[in-house]
Amino acid sequence: MKRFKITRRTALSTLGVGMLSAVGVPGMAQQGPYPNRPIKIIVPWAAGGGGDVVVRLMVPSLSQRLGQPIIVDNRPGATGTIGSLAAARSPADGYTLVYGAADSHSIAPHLLKQAPYDSKKDFVAVAPIGFPPLGLVVSASHAAKNFEQFLQMAKRAKEPFTFGSWGQGSSGHITMEALKQVAKVDLLHVPYNGTAPLAQAQLAGQVDCSINTLPVVEQHIRAGTLRLLAITAKERLPQFVDIPVMKEMGISIDMGPWLGFLAPAGTPDNILLRLNAAIEATLREPAIVEQMKKMIMIIDYMDQRTYQTFYNAEFDRWGQYIRTAKVTLD
Repeated sequence: MKRFKITRRTALSTLGVGMLSAVGVPGMAQQGPYPNRPIKIIVPWAAGGGGDVVVRLMVPSLSQRLGQPIIVDNRPGATGTIGSLAAARSPADGYTLVYGAADSHSIAPHLLKQAPYDSKKDFVAVAPIGFPPLGLVVSASHAAKNFEQFLQMAKRAKEPFTFGSWGQGSSGHITMEALKQVAKVDLLHVPYNGTAPLAQAQLAGQVDCSINTLPVVEQHIRAGTLRLLAITAKERLPQFVDIPVMKEMGISIDMGPWLGFLAPAGTPDNILLRLNAAIEATLREPAIVEQMKKMIMIIDYMDQRTYQTFYNAEFDRWGQYIRTAKVTLD
């Protein structure tokens, strides 16, 4: 039998490895219950935007439930892909999450010839937040008094009606492309740089109609300067009980763009379940429910596995609309 001679050097080397294992080194798994240090949420949009506001609204309660500080890291740019890529490259240990949206994870990868990440392979779904319903609006002077009249007029028009969105390849743009395909109507896209400029363009009569977030156009609807024709939601909203959802009119578009939390692929199941439970409990708090209602945000609750199935299906659904419409950003 071969014998190994233990020297002072090998003894010290073995001791050193043991010490490193005990204290941990960068890249090695942390010991102890999760979480035992601060958690970072990357928001791939500018501070002060809708998504940033939602995340910061949730942070105090979520931090208390998880027992650790939560840091919001804004990394805007490129339709949310810059911050999302940073999240995808982070360790899959539950200490880095990303605020995901349809724009950044269901739409952008289909629009780019060289997508920076694979939404299905590089991320795992953690928990949903909900859906911001979108509204199809026209000027108050428009001849169409309701959604059905609008579609009929658009189909009979010699020239395509123009519609505005808050950007080429935005969820608003693709929602209208889906409407064109489902309702079999021809509409011409006019992109604007943001929801506020879009609302001003609609007020100025620069487009025949526009698709916008409801909080942006609500004041103009209440003032009677814009007319709300239809909403992308599963059922009528208490804020607009007289306005039909598209589904009522036979248009199978029953939700706005989804919002939720994702993590790098490979994050352990037990951590995903812990995060999902904490996020859902936060979203059920009466104060947060009330704030979300004021923001016209439809909260959704799903367990982690259900949300993963939904997330994958949404990637496919939006991708089909994009391929049919042949929309690109390159």
